[in-house]
Amino acid sequence: MIKVGIIGANGYLGIELMRILSIHPNVKLSKIFQRELTIDKEFPHLQTLNLKDIQTENLDDFKNLDCVFLALPHGSAYEYVKELISKVKIIDLSSDFRISNQEDYNKYYKSNFDVNTQSQFQYGFIENFGDEIKKSSNISNPGCFALTTQLSLLPFHSIIKNVSVTAITGSSGGGKNPTNKNHHSTRSKDIFSYNINSHRHLAEIYQSFPNLRKNLSFVPLSGPFSRGIYLTSHIETKETINNNFLDSCLVESFESSPFIRIQNNTKLSNVVGSNFCDIAVFFKDENHFVVEACLDNLVKGASGNAVECMNLIFDQDQALGLNQMIPLYL
Repeated sequence: MIKVGIIGANGYLGIELMRILSIHPNVKLSKIFQRELTIDKEFPHLQTLNLKDIQTENLDDFKNLDCVFLALPHGSAYEYVKELISKVKIIDLSSDFRISNQEDYNKYYKSNFDVNTQSQFQYGFIENFGDEIKKSSNISNPGCFALTTQLSLLPFHSIIKNVSVTAITGSSGGGKNPTNKNHHSTRSKDIFSYNINSHRHLAEIYQSFPNLRKNLSFVPLSGPFSRGIYLTSHIETKETINNNFLDSCLVESFESSPFIRIQNNTKLSNVVGSNFCDIAVFFKDENHFVVEACLDNLVKGASGNAVECMNLIFDQDQALGLNQMIPLYL
């Protein structure tokens, strides 16, 4: 059994990690870092997991585990990482260690950059860096917008001349604490854009696809639902294309990816609650086409992808613990 711990279990991503790990056949959830409120009191729906005895405020209790998940806000992970690194495998769901380029990190995150620590983390974009992840001890999990965008562009990035991406996300992407932007009374009746062409997840996209740095436009939108990301990419190509070419690119890129489903069309309710990302391509003419993609921002966009990374690190089936999570649909 893989003995795992969670630091930051009281947030949305931590709760989702517990939901996934509780059904993983080869995992024992051994430690949870305790906050002001014990997790079963803050979230009574977790009481049947009997978490009382595994909650601890002692960081040393995590050093004898096999793997620790950090599900913390940006800027909060480093203090734990410096104590745990080289003692236990780490999967960080924050943005602290995603960006290897210091200039980009400073531009998009405006916080301290530790070159030595960053160099010890592998970016967790599984469909592009699966072999590297298998050999790594520390993983920085992608951001949800970044992963959805990269999955939609991965099969085609080398032929892109220009691309315009619009992606709408649910309110859970803003975290557990309500703000003026994320409060349900605001989000439930509205759609609005923010951080156009300046969203911090752009740094991850440019890191994976440097050729798109000057010819990608990105418009993030906030939507009136709680879970999911729905993305549309309008792509202009450098070379002529046809329908068969697009289909072959999709199959070649994702034929060994258990959670990428190639569809005729996409619908958010077909993925929410699951680890699936659905992708559909629509041919327009010999130099233009559209890609649509959707996923659950809390699962494939965060905690589910992190568990996939854990499976690869420990030489498990990539889909283990995730393939029984069918979409909620309603």
